[in-house]
Amino acid sequence: MFAKRLRKARLALGISQRELGRRIGLSEDVVSSRVTRYERGSSEPDFDTADRLAKELGVPLAYLVADNDVLAEVILAVASMSPSEQRKIASELKEKAKR
Repeated sequence: MFAKRLRKARLALGISQRELGRRIGLSEDVVSSRVTRYERGSSEPDFDTADRLAKELGVPLAYLVADNDVLAEVILAVASMSPSEQRKIASELKEKAKR
């Protein structure tokens, strides 16, 4: 899931794998191959690298690591709301979950 969402977020931003690697501070000799491996799922970034990727892509880290697509989309939608809207949604979801 991480690999698919990483690629989707990068493409939405309109940047190359090489550019993303540069932006998160990877050394020039590994920028493209490292991001390629992350997007293929053949390698996983450590937590700090995953956090830098998320920040650079403008998405919450939770979106990249969510264990299902529905939850990932909810995370992305809620992240785009103001803090007061987020609190309201959280309260509504808690109430709904109690039923």
